[in-house]
Amino acid sequence: MSKYKLFILSFSIVCVGIVAVGLFYWLPELLVERKLASYIERLEKKGYCVEEHLLSDFHVDDSIRMQYYSDLTYAANWGSADHVYFDRKIQAIYFLKPIGDKLEAYIFYFILGRDE
Repeated sequence: MSKYKLFILSFSIVCVGIVAVGLFYWLPELLVERKLASYIERLEKKGYCVEEHLLSDFHVDDSIRMQYYSDLTYAANWGSADHVYFDRKIQAIYFLKPIGDKLEAYIFYFILGRDE
């Protein structure tokens, strides 16, 4: 095999590798954004005001992890929440409920395996 053909083959393999790594990095982020957009749309259809806000900006005394999205919407309905927030940093949707002088956060992590 000539040096020219070897160079072209090596260059092609490197290019395909770069494209593959780029896709594997970009695709999960795209799927996360689509899932978040779907949840936001469903919450807005139910009449909630949805805003982006970091959970760490609030002084939360207690947090309750919701296992399923339906649990979050049920708890928000039961807790008379009118605002639901999402936090891209921790990949969660949450609402806040004041109980006396304390503040509870009901959190749904929309990425499997997240336990912050």
